[in-house]
Amino acid sequence: MKKILFLLTFGLILLISANGASAAENNHYPTAKEIDTLNQELQVLVDKANQKLANGEKNFEVKGKNLKVGFKEKNVEPKVLEKGQLHYSAMAIASIGSKEYQAYVVNTNGWNFSHAVGGIFSWEGSYLTAVSARAETTGTMYSRSESTSKEGLDGTIGKTAKVARVTSNGKFTALKYLPISYYTTLVVDVNAPKREYIIQTAKITS
Repeated sequence: MKKILFLLTFGLILLISANGASAAENNHYPTAKEIDTLNQELQVLVDKANQKLANGEKNFEVKGKNLKVGFKEKNVEPKVLEKGQLHYSAMAIASIGSKEYQAYVVNTNGWNFSHAVGGIFSWEGSYLTAVSARAETTGTMYSRSESTSKEGLDGTIGKTAKVARVTSNGKFTALKYLPISYYTTLVVDVNAPKREYIIQTAKITS
C-alpha cells in the first residue's frame, strides 16, 4: 500500500514538474531567429487581412500560430448642423463623414506584446478633411514606448489629399533577464474616395 502511494505521489510530482517546465518554456523573450520566423508568419497574416479589407470586411481578426492581426472600424456620429449650415443639400451632407479605425498586431510567442494604431479619418466628397492617429502598446514584461505620424500621399490633408498614410513605431524593452528590445512598425493607408484601408507594413525587429 505504501509502495502504491509512493508511486502515485511520485507520478503527481513528475506531472507538476512537467507542467511547470512547459510553462517556463512558453514564457520567454523571443530570440532573433524566432523574430525572423514571426515576420514570415506576419506577412502571410497581413496578406489575408488586406484581402478581407479589399472585399469590404472591416471588423475581423486573422490568427496564425504565434500572431494575430486584426482590424476594427465604426461610424462616427456626425456633428449637429449649425444654423448657418442648413443650406447644405441632402446630397452634400451625405458626402461628408467620418470613420474610426484601428489595425493591430498581437504577438503570442513567449512574453506577449501587442501594437495597435488607429484614429479617426474624415472626408468631404473625395478629399480628406482630417486624419488623426494614435498608438497603443501592451506587454506586462516590457517597458514600452510608441510614436505615430501621418502624411498625405497625394497632397495636403485638409486641402488636396485623398489618400493618407499613418505610420506607427513601437519599442518593447525586456524588464528582466536580457537587455534586449524589440521594435514594431505598423503602417496603414486610408483612402477617402473609396472609404477603404490597406495595411502597407507590419513587422517586428530586434
